[in-house]
Amino acid sequence: MEILKYDEVKKTWYQIGRYQKNDKNPELEIEIHKKLLNIFQAGDFYYYIFSPPTAEIEFTSEEVKKMWGFSNANEFSVEYIYENLHPDDKSRFVAHEYKVTEFFNSLPPEKTLKYKVSYDYRIKGTDGKYKWILQQVLTIQSDDKGSVLRVLGMHTDITHIKTDNKASGLSFIGLDGEPSYHNVPTDLLILTSGKELFTKREKEILKYVVEGKTTHQIADILSVSVHTINSHRKNILQKSECNTVAQLITKTINNGWI
Repeated sequence: MEILKYDEVKKTWYQIGRYQKNDKNPELEIEIHKKLLNIFQAGDFYYYIFSPPTAEIEFTSEEVKKMWGFSNANEFSVEYIYENLHPDDKSRFVAHEYKVTEFFNSLPPEKTLKYKVSYDYRIKGTDGKYKWILQQVLTIQSDDKGSVLRVLGMHTDITHIKTDNKASGLSFIGLDGEPSYHNVPTDLLILTSGKELFTKREKEILKYVVEGKTTHQIADILSVSVHTINSHRKNILQKSECNTVAQLITKTINNGWI
């Protein structure tokens, strides 16, 4: 018996839009092209504009017809995605969407436009065959409270590179210097709003540590004393709850701290 229903997924989209009435008609072309530059394509793709407040796809590029065998691009909808998800991917899809909502609702308003969401799943086309789709989504419109009003989504056919037939994890890719989070557990709350784990100077030093530079080298680069760098390194280890540099580097890479 399927417990997770489509209507429950729609509720999470309404929440991320925070029930905002979306009656704006912005000029999106320039912003869309800027966002597209942040996405690397590995196969056939199409893009679309989705409105979380209404849980509706407002626009889909013509390439979607070739991908799924549609006669009209308007046949593509959130209902089509959910109804044609591979049975083994449905619960994961729902869990990821809940996590995405949780993540964006925890962000301060000024960071809403600074994250790309990425994960994959299988969709069945009109020919009855499933394709692995890499879904990448960027917020392109929000209000002063950080409510997500419109997102630009892109679906890329990655079937040809899925040799193990296993799903990739959920990732939040930071843009404009924001930290990234890869393979995020769907049962783990991500607290990114409020205070950063490290100060700007600590993140700068952490970057050099990961690059393999010594304390003396970092001190020379930043024109500060060795004592100052040692103090920062001690604070970094304490904040990251690491005991060794090797552990710190591993944790930094896994958590996207730089």
